[in-house]
Amino acid sequence: MTIVLRAAIYEDYEDACALYEQLDRLHSQALPNFFHPVEGPARSRERFAELLANEDAALFVAEQQGDLVGLVFGYVRTTPPVPMVVPRRFVQVDELVVSEYVRHQGAGQLLMERVHQWAREQGVTEIELDVWEFPASALAFYEKLGYQTTRRHMRKQLS
Repeated sequence: MTIVLRAAIYEDYEDACALYEQLDRLHSQALPNFFHPVEGPARSRERFAELLANEDAALFVAEQQGDLVGLVFGYVRTTPPVPMVVPRRFVQVDELVVSEYVRHQGAGQLLMERVHQWAREQGVTEIELDVWEFPASALAFYEKLGYQTTRRHMRKQLS
């Protein structure tokens, strides 16, 4: 089946929330100490509208036979003006979700390629993202696309 990519529009709100619900459920099940199930819409209409209005950000969606099956959100970041930090601009991919019903059919790769293209249109040549250690398939997906681990966030629970 053909996957069509396009910029998200405000009318995508409810279908995007359905995708966010899948993403949120995965997180709350895997890390209940960090995430809990959400009551009501997965994202507020105001937050969704803010994402769409941000000139330094892009929200792309994937459609299959008219149904929203994935989305990716990225935004341009600049390093803080700290003397030891090399000044640079990059795109931070903040959210990528593909419907559990169509995973492993190429939608995620197409969405990432689209955000890469958008980054180049912004004059940016570097992408960063954070990924949790679960599920292993997400880590393998990003590694397959050429992403490399440059930092690891660690934590310890004190008793």
